Amino acid sequence: MSDESPGETMTLPIEGAAALRQILGILSDHEIEDSDGRLDALDRRLSLAWNGEEWETMSATERGIPMSRLDAELLVRGLRFTEMMSTHLPFFDQVCAVSDWIVGELDVTFPGVSET
Repeated sequence: MSDESPGETMTLPIEGAAALRQILGILSDHEIEDSDGRLDALDRRLSLAWNGEEWETMSATERGIPMSRLDAELLVRGLRFTEMMSTHLPFFDQVCAVSDWIVGELDVTFPGVSET
């Protein structure tokens, strides 16, 4: 299976998907190159998994999101970038804790992705 095709499914609560969408937004805001459209495609998969009302209330069941190893690597890089940009903020420890948890979850589905 190609690293580029979304071949694995990662089950996420809506709050987890919102956090991942935030990471994608941070990457987009900082003009991280998205020549292959991976940022937009992953954001679309995350957002379409729940309907508008579920996003508005942030209450919904967990959903499976198709992901590829390259998607996971992109998210890990985004999380590390967010940590780096947060070093002088008072909530830096919280950023690191959330980042470590997300990377750990990604590493379960994509072993070794945390080392990218």
